[in-house]
Amino acid sequence: MGINFAMYDYFTRTFDKSSVGGAGLAGTIAGGTSKLLVYPLDTIKKRLQAQATIGLNHRQYKSMVDCAVTMMKEEGFAAFYRGLVPTVLKSCSATGLTFAMYTFSKNILEGIHDGMAKKESRPDE
Repeated sequence: MGINFAMYDYFTRTFDKSSVGGAGLAGTIAGGTSKLLVYPLDTIKKRLQAQATIGLNHRQYKSMVDCAVTMMKEEGFAAFYRGLVPTVLKSCSATGLTFAMYTFSKNILEGIHDGMAKKESRPDE
């Protein structure tokens, strides 16, 4: 999640900060990139979790490192990224939409606040 926000912040510097479309695009790129970076560790985590919930008497993996080494030896590098495309597409769309809606809501609330502040600063007529 930290990578997501850091990348979003970086990309919003390129686009107009108050633009809903720019926020959505920055969120889309940030969501996809951050998922791409953490996906191998997420794959290892999921395998360890699945192993624990199945209740196998004999554990296939003893640790995260053992899982990574076994995957690399038996299935190759591609095993770390199996299922990546649908996951990245989901992350891109969800993160882009989240940041776009956040910016949209923020813009509306700031407009209401600014409108109320102007009314309060004017003397009674």
